Amino acid sequence: MKVYARFSIKPVGMDDCSAVDLTRYSYILKFCSAKGAQDVLQTDAINNFLSDGRSRLHACEFIDDLLEVPLVWCDIYCNTTITDKDIYVNSFPNDSLNNNWTVFNKKFSKGETTSSSSYDKICTISIRRMFIDPQFPIGDPLDPFEKSRIERQLKSRLQYLPSKPDYMRYGYPDHGDSSLCGPAVILYSLLIDCPDLYCQYIKDLWNNGKAKLGSLEITPSDGCRHPNNYTELNGLTRVPAIDWISMASLRDEENISSYTSPDEDFYGITLPSDIAKWAKGLGSEIIYENMGLIWVAKYSIIEISNYVSSEHHVAVLINDGLLKGRDGSGPTHWIVWEEPITVVSSGVCVDENTVDSEFVDLKLFSWGEVKKLSAFRNNKICSFKELQRYTYGAVVFKKIKR
Repeated sequence: MKVYARFSIKPVGMDDCSAVDLTRYSYILKFCSAKGAQDVLQTDAINNFLSDGRSRLHACEFIDDLLEVPLVWCDIYCNTTITDKDIYVNSFPNDSLNNNWTVFNKKFSKGETTSSSSYDKICTISIRRMFIDPQFPIGDPLDPFEKSRIERQLKSRLQYLPSKPDYMRYGYPDHGDSSLCGPAVILYSLLIDCPDLYCQYIKDLWNNGKAKLGSLEITPSDGCRHPNNYTELNGLTRVPAIDWISMASLRDEENISSYTSPDEDFYGITLPSDIAKWAKGLGSEIIYENMGLIWVAKYSIIEISNYVSSEHHVAVLINDGLLKGRDGSGPTHWIVWEEPITVVSSGVCVDENTVDSEFVDLKLFSWGEVKKLSAFRNNKICSFKELQRYTYGAVVFKKIKR
């Protein structure tokens, strides 16, 4: 007769910014007699946990006339150091996933070595911090990448709120003084659709200096993780810390040269093909892609507007003079349209019958905010023709799903 055992470990005692690589942990499983001195019937070879904390499936054959089904115990190790001993593991006569397999709530040291017997004495987070500002390094009171700052920013961001003491003025991804508007569009879309993945992405980068987003493997360069001219003399960050971590890392991964400063406008530029690649890497599907060096025709801007829905993200390339209420030419800035273009006087969506002189408005995302185009322009509305002259194309992709 056979008895089966499997179990998993669940990290507890963690804070918002901590992460544990569970594959570093291993275990030894023992099947023991349920009577007398509980003699060991079988000891399985050491195995590492899977990345989600699950063990492998184990089985032991035993003689039917034993009075009791064998008991299962395990010891957990980190490298060669034992961290948990003689943990009882449920066993069953079959390997059905519906069985009540054991889940062991394992306490961790929150990234610090501790002498407490209640926590591992193994540091669960890299001793070497990944993101460091050379001007205000670790230990400086103005350190922008200090752990508690990152935690506060993440907590606020998941509620679409600012964290002004940490120089995060807005509730949505904000590329600030940099040219990271392309990554901002992607990270905004991810935040809206999959906030848990958005949060984990930033935590993984902060903890490990690398992360995975769908099929995208993001490993920022040393220069990106130690940015130049990132902070003002008073500690004000030119890009919020979690936005530099998330956006600059995404941009840096695509570049031949490292992206090392908000000043590097050229290396921060995002092409339409990059938007499409990132969206597809996140598991989305490209619905529409049309871009040019001259502003779009009337029928194209109507077509783009018609794509705005609860099923799509509409990333639009404009000249940023549109938002600032000033003259400009050439594509310079990515935004996301959150509403179709409507005629101000009637509230009706634009169509082929809309005249060029009609005043129009729409809601959009840019620079950390979601609000009306007229609000970005200090309540100065624009004509349909003016909006057209500032618009150079769009990439439309489906909502991101896990």
